[in-house]
Amino acid sequence: MKNRIKQYLLAASMCVGLTACSDFFEPIPGVQFGLDETFASKQRTEEYLNNVYSYVREVTDAIHPNTYGGIFTEASLDGANRWNKTYAEWTNGSFNSASAQASEYFSKYYQAIAKASTFIQNVDKCTEAAASTRGKWKSEARALRAYYYFELLRLYGPIPLIGEDPIPLDASLEELIKERNSVDECVNFIATELQSAIDSGDLLQRAGKANLGRMDVATCMALKAKLYLYWASPLFNGNTDQASVKNKDGKQLFPQTEDNSKWTQARDAYERFMTFATGQGYKLTEVYTNGKLDPYASCRAAGEFFTTTWEAVDELIFVKLRDLYDYTYWVCPKFTDFQDTDVTGGGGYYTTQETVDLFFTKDGLTIEEDPGYDKFEGIPGANNFTSGRYYDPNNPSRLYFDADKSKVLKQWKDREPRFYANIRFHGEYCSFDDTKRTHNFLNEGKDGKPSHDSPIAGYQINKALTPSTRHGVAYPYKPGIIVRLAEKYLSYAEALNEYDPGNADIEKYMKLIRERAGLPALQSGLSQDAMRDAIHHERRVEFAFEGGMRYMDIRRWKEAEKVFETPISGMNTDGKTNTEYFKRTEIQKRVFLKKMYLWPIYQNYLDNNEKLVQNKYW
Repeated sequence: MKNRIKQYLLAASMCVGLTACSDFFEPIPGVQFGLDETFASKQRTEEYLNNVYSYVREVTDAIHPNTYGGIFTEASLDGANRWNKTYAEWTNGSFNSASAQASEYFSKYYQAIAKASTFIQNVDKCTEAAASTRGKWKSEARALRAYYYFELLRLYGPIPLIGEDPIPLDASLEELIKERNSVDECVNFIATELQSAIDSGDLLQRAGKANLGRMDVATCMALKAKLYLYWASPLFNGNTDQASVKNKDGKQLFPQTEDNSKWTQARDAYERFMTFATGQGYKLTEVYTNGKLDPYASCRAAGEFFTTTWEAVDELIFVKLRDLYDYTYWVCPKFTDFQDTDVTGGGGYYTTQETVDLFFTKDGLTIEEDPGYDKFEGIPGANNFTSGRYYDPNNPSRLYFDADKSKVLKQWKDREPRFYANIRFHGEYCSFDDTKRTHNFLNEGKDGKPSHDSPIAGYQINKALTPSTRHGVAYPYKPGIIVRLAEKYLSYAEALNEYDPGNADIEKYMKLIRERAGLPALQSGLSQDAMRDAIHHERRVEFAFEGGMRYMDIRRWKEAEKVFETPISGMNTDGKTNTEYFKRTEIQKRVFLKKMYLWPIYQNYLDNNEKLVQNKYW
């Protein structure tokens, strides 16, 4: 009987991984401890909690071929790693419920949930730790459990809620087989868990530098507001596409009537967070050069997560400490012609022309709105190139490119600071090493083909790249941004616009983001629809390359099908001459089908759990 139960624990969707955490905890490879032994020791108890933290999704793994995070980047149209073929089935539409990726986050997050519950249930056995410490740890575990449930919800839709305690090994088959809870039940449970952690009085108000990455009151409040934002958004608010998704007893899992009052709850949650964050000293990252705001440096510092001077720490709310993979390596060119072999990179992580085109011009206009933007079809002519040395208008000592040394499109001149902070293009001055050269992405150029490490679309990523690049020095583990203040500002503006269009705080918080980026405020008095478009566009620019933020947004707005209508494109990286290289070239036609708004429940879980039902269209 016990073997049969274990089989179900491994096969049932909500129970994957429970066996391991119920039998033993392994803080040190090769050394196993029972639960009583683990929680008898303060050190091992804290190690167990650290293990619960380890399931927070890697943010920069979106570019690594051996992890599952790449889907968040490729499915956002932000770009991809040229070696990564893992996600071809997702981007071409062949992904199905039997695909291994369907189970990856489902199983891992339920493992994390089970371990959090085990910790909550057992932590008070650790008498070596003070009661206050145990209380803090318990609330951290509760907040983490809520976070993992939220991640499951926004990927898969309504999911089974296990409850307070992990399912024991001697449970009956009836206890093991759980059905899905409704969207509203999931949201209410997660919100209650986060509020319980907040109200406990055990959490730090703000983790700060010393405890960066730990759950605190600020993180819980921010996550609760984000939860309500998703609840109010079209994916979960009156989504009639999922009307047929019901449990076997007929229970409706998705609310079928749009409830605009949910935007009120989102607005209220963001207002409470704003008040709290202000009192705790949270603020947007701003860097000043010679006493003047430096937008480029500010955006670089915010996007680098933090620097050695901790310039961005006041903007960070929740991070994944020590992101696993070497982001800097993958976005740096190979530098194959350099004698200094310590200067090296992987270089194959690229972005697309469509993402490049999202960035505003220096006047804060889209490229469609700005009459000065240089447009051309096909191959550019001589008049489509610029000349001379182009410096940052806000900091005349900062050189962006020297068009007398390399061909540079007029399109890349007079763009907003975030463009130069995020995008690396042919002819751009190489700002992250001491070689004092410009990038050459032409075929047989320093950074281009035939090297297999060259970017397919002819654009690389500057965001999060440390200015000084030396192997072993410039590639340390870095925190990955899960939540930062800029996202709270724009999400608050979005919630206000949906429920209270015209509210003065909408323009206020949009202005704060744009001022930091060196852009003028939006035109006053925009309609609700126009402001919605402006907010959506601002998010796409501000959060480019940050853990699939755009992917999550276009899903919850139910805009993904429209976004994916345009094939991704870039430079013709087979071109050996400027004439050939600068021809805008289609790279790939990616697909977003209606079924892809929600990930499928892994088929094996359905086969072993008669109460589980699949999402629509899979």
